[in-house]
Amino acid sequence: MKESTDFILYDSLKNRKVIGEFTGSIISKCHDKIIFSDNLKIFDSEGISISQGLIVGFEDNDNKKIAFSKTSDFNWSDLKLSPLEYSILIPENTMERYDKEQFSDDFPYTINLLHTAGLHLNDPEFQINHLDFFKDEILKNPVALITNGIIVADRVVIDQNGDPVFYDCLIIGRDENDELNVSYESFINVDDKVVKYIIILGVEELKK
Repeated sequence: MKESTDFILYDSLKNRKVIGEFTGSIISKCHDKIIFSDNLKIFDSEGISISQGLIVGFEDNDNKKIAFSKTSDFNWSDLKLSPLEYSILIPENTMERYDKEQFSDDFPYTINLLHTAGLHLNDPEFQINHLDFFKDEILKNPVALITNGIIVADRVVIDQNGDPVFYDCLIIGRDENDELNVSYESFINVDDKVVKYIIILGVEELKK
């Protein structure tokens, strides 16, 4: 369900940039990592800054890939040399619907992880696949990088085929013309073959 393409703050592929200071629910894709923030500044001088953004992804650690999430400041003086692909300000009506549909933390049988962990990683060298282990369980706070897109959901369930089903989802992705779109879906079933990774955010990291 397409809702808006009017809230694209920056898109390196389409050479689109809106100069100014922005606040709200902002999601940025930075190479293979995702940054969540509530502020972003784009300057005349080709620079961009994000204060206290939560970056999520995988990092190398002792010859392994480890999922992480941490809060940091980001400053790029030259966007052409930065790894930032795009930044999206989620429309207010989309965020209101997302917030309204979320399950409460005390929903029965929902698993909240204390610390951020990788549920699935499709990598030629470092495969991670815990989908079968969590089959039929409800996991809270998943973030997924998929082919041409990002899924941020309230929860994920692994179905009997071993595929993830995301509930209460924000979806950012490119269409056949490489235009960025933002949408909300009550649920979406995703073939694990198009999933690059799924990370479950830990409640301790979300409190920071």
